[in-house]
Amino acid sequence: MQLGVHSATFVKDWQEDITPYIIKCKEAGYSCVEISLLGQNEKTAKKIYDLSKELNIDITCTTGLSENEDLTSTSEKIRKNGEEKLVESINIASIMGSKILTGVIHCSWGVSDAKGSKKEIKFINSANSLKNIGSHLEKKNIRLGIEPLNRYETDFINTVDEGLELCKLVNHPNIGLLLDVYHMNIEEKNMIESIKRASNKIFHFHVAENDRGIPGTGTLNFKEIFKTLMSIGYNKNVTLEMFIQANQNTSKDLFTWRNIENDPFEAIKKSREYLQSFLND
Repeated sequence: MQLGVHSATFVKDWQEDITPYIIKCKEAGYSCVEISLLGQNEKTAKKIYDLSKELNIDITCTTGLSENEDLTSTSEKIRKNGEEKLVESINIASIMGSKILTGVIHCSWGVSDAKGSKKEIKFINSANSLKNIGSHLEKKNIRLGIEPLNRYETDFINTVDEGLELCKLVNHPNIGLLLDVYHMNIEEKNMIESIKRASNKIFHFHVAENDRGIPGTGTLNFKEIFKTLMSIGYNKNVTLEMFIQANQNTSKDLFTWRNIENDPFEAIKKSREYLQSFLND
């Protein structure tokens, strides 16, 4: 396993140049940076790729679909928009040198049905659209990680078991799960057992404390979490995803209404020191 940092820990606007943050992550001792593709294009992707090779740091990518790109929609046009967005995102991720694209790539981000209805239709529509991009994933040698989100951010795919159900419907080797302890802490009866059930379908993993701040400062049992990851043979990236800055252009999208930590750069240093101890055991 190697430790990474999500770019949203720092960015104040999706359009800003994130290369200085990549340098900061390298200086803090991280092996990987996860780039949100919101605001990115082929030109910025090439710039990020070149810097990553210069610094010898890996890149992973994440994104989210809008309401007009919702793969669960009953509108064929909207689902087509979503498929096209994913193909574009896969292309940009490939330019950056990433081998994985994760996030809210199975439905729209931050949107839910008021009654939580039509789940069966949503599963079918999302699975069919994900199947449609399977060949492009193979062509670009990229894997897709579906992220189960907590109930306050979506009504579709809240739990690990629901994520596994969608993966089963899609039935493609390049499509699996991104598990995030922040969301699992809200939705799972037993986070450890859920990680074990997902096992070889875990393509990526996110960590943060229960308030999405510095790991080790709250209630989550990271010793047990890392012990479980090792027991199932997980050897991929573990990305620190702290959404901690309020009053920024990105804050509304990230549901961050107060400063969780005061200094993002100090936060990633303290987090790495704590998390690395479990990798050294």
